[in-house]
Amino acid sequence: MAKGNSFFAFLAGALTGAALLILAKTEKGEEVIDDIKEKGSEAFNNGRAAVLNGLDKLEEALNNKRKEQAAEAEEEKEEASED
Repeated sequence: MAKGNSFFAFLAGALTGAALLILAKTEKGEEVIDDIKEKGSEAFNNGRAAVLNGLDKLEEALNNKRKEQAAEAEEEKEEASED
């Protein structure tokens, strides 16, 4: 049973690859490929910008946490010196 499914999966992949190759050789296929490349590039850039934005927010949150901890430590130090 698994061999039959593997064969049909291979056959489907080969047919899909052949169809894409034929499509790529046409003028319309070249337009489709260029469009896919452009959209892929846009998606990559948007994803990269989102990741960088998230990293900036994370860095800001960590810096704020460090400032809070430093302020608490300073406050505790002042309280200890008053006693």
